[in-house]
Amino acid sequence: MEELTLHRDNKEFYATLYGNSSYCVVLCPPHPMYGGNRGDGRLVTVAQELANYNISALCIDYSSYTGGDGEIRDTLFALTYMEKIASSLGLLGYSYGAVVASNAAAKFPNLRGLALLSPLKRVNGLEIDLSSNCKKLIIYGSHDPLVIEDIDELYRLAKGEKQKFSLDTDHFYFGYERVAAEAVRRFFHEVFQVLNEEVS
Repeated sequence: MEELTLHRDNKEFYATLYGNSSYCVVLCPPHPMYGGNRGDGRLVTVAQELANYNISALCIDYSSYTGGDGEIRDTLFALTYMEKIASSLGLLGYSYGAVVASNAAAKFPNLRGLALLSPLKRVNGLEIDLSSNCKKLIIYGSHDPLVIEDIDELYRLAKGEKQKFSLDTDHFYFGYERVAAEAVRRFFHEVFQVLNEEVS
């Protein structure tokens, strides 16, 4: 695990890199105004799962809360940073981070896969963008009142190859963090065509 400080347009933001692989997934946290950050337990569980199976994971903070534009720029900068190190890139976002990640994916043509945990249709003025052509995985809780009414529409609107995975939980995945992480790992192993073997 390596702590990083990234610099974008005279702003700095922090990231934690798990693993050391030529494949990497950038992870976007939930809403920073509600405590979302790179240490979010769900993101860390996903990151550790990926790193244990030969996929690096970069969990980022946002440099500041801007309602979306700055967070998207931070995500794109992180992807560009990792593009210099990794040969194949993926992106994951959780809740607000899923909306941010979807917009970044639409602007980053070299992305191989996009995983969205509990994607919201919109947050304040920021709307989800599912127009990217990369492979997509949507994970959601069947008891999540924040997303359940929109999930079928979002899945229908998503471009490219796609799949969805429902869990018997709500927006917070308590007790289901590992199951969600395993689903994410299987998805990115398929996307990157990585052998599904745990790193010793």
